Amino acid sequence: MPFSAAALQEKLNTLARQYDVPGAVLAVWTDGALSEVATGVCNIETKVPVTTDTLFQIGSITKLYTAALCLQLVEEGKLELDQPIRAVLPDFALPDEDVAARLTLRHLLNHTSGIDGDFFKDAGRGEDRIGKYVHLLKDVAQVHPLGAMFSYCNAGFVLAGRLVEVASGMGWDKAVRTRLAKPLGTPSFSTLPEQAMRYQTAIGHVGAPGALMVTPIAYLAQSNAPAGSMPMAKARDVIAFARMMMADGVSADGTRILSSASVAAMHRATTTCPPRMNIDAIGLATFLWDRDGDGQYEMFGHDGSTIGQASWLRYHPESGTALALLTNGGNGKGLADELMQAVFAEATGVAPPQPLMPDTSLTPDTAPLIGTYGKASGTVEVYENDGKLVARHRPSADFAALQGAYEVELLPVSETLFLGTAPGYTRAATYHFLERDAEGRALYLHTGVRAHRRLG
Repeated sequence: MPFSAAALQEKLNTLARQYDVPGAVLAVWTDGALSEVATGVCNIETKVPVTTDTLFQIGSITKLYTAALCLQLVEEGKLELDQPIRAVLPDFALPDEDVAARLTLRHLLNHTSGIDGDFFKDAGRGEDRIGKYVHLLKDVAQVHPLGAMFSYCNAGFVLAGRLVEVASGMGWDKAVRTRLAKPLGTPSFSTLPEQAMRYQTAIGHVGAPGALMVTPIAYLAQSNAPAGSMPMAKARDVIAFARMMMADGVSADGTRILSSASVAAMHRATTTCPPRMNIDAIGLATFLWDRDGDGQYEMFGHDGSTIGQASWLRYHPESGTALALLTNGGNGKGLADELMQAVFAEATGVAPPQPLMPDTSLTPDTAPLIGTYGKASGTVEVYENDGKLVARHRPSADFAALQGAYEVELLPVSETLFLGTAPGYTRAATYHFLERDAEGRALYLHTGVRAHRRLG
């Protein structure tokens, strides 16, 4: 049976207060029916109530849309997953010429390019903004060798968006509207502020839970839109995309959006994540989870975050269940964890795994782990203090609007895996120390789904 709207409403109201989330919309599709509930306000200053028609920024859930556009063009023979992207963008350049020559669309869609992905330079607002951004990548270094590992890469999806533009002959915004939003029956899906102004919209809130303020910056750079900087949607719009994916590429009205082969490609693991991370593997853009430990991936989705807004999409094709949660600040991760546990445990019997717990009996050798690791988004200094391992996060200037500086005590799970919980939050992040340099020290710190290379 579909979830009771009253029960969902009570749970959302209670948990939003508990996790200091100013406003949220939850949409759940199960047993062939949609349930939607909303809580809180769009803006803590204006106090306009959130409704199920409110648009929120969906952040990196957008990457699923960009990947779908790419696969449509692959089906049409205008792009190839394993062809060097210079076949489409002959002038593409990176500091590493060998990587620029061998980079493929598959590397972009499964986050294995090694490009330092948190490059958030604003390339303007014109029709050529995505092309201008791609040109700036000529100065962006590698974090790891091409294809060596998974490291979340926003820049790669902006580059994929540029491939969409060149191969389709239309701007990325128009491609999303004509090739996805319209045939999915989601006209409110907006990639530009002037489109979103037709609807009620939520603003992000920044600061630690309990001390929130309206963000002074409403949007990230428009030139980063294919990675998720701009799009806004209703929760039910995101559910429409998930329903299409669960229906082998066919929308609710019977329109074929993707071939079944393309859907299968998005759901097929192409690279695995560090063991016991909060994501098990990556398909083409899609996050994959093996929830019952049988080696098969049965849960799919993506998370998204922008300045003061965060979103989650999960869907389980076997049971036909999908959940979309959109929030505008506070500890949305805590809210999402509890809602997903409740919804999927009841609807599918396949609940998210229990959180990792530290092993208090361990006394790992921390000497090879101590040091400073970094990438474009900032640095993480790992050091010992009173016998405890601590990670000090310092954002770069271009990343400071998304996350301030903070310190986290690291608790061991194994010799190379630690847990750390940021101030004001309830879900611990994983800290994986990977590989070794010539001196036997950890070469990479993998946390926040990103690889940080040792700097010293």
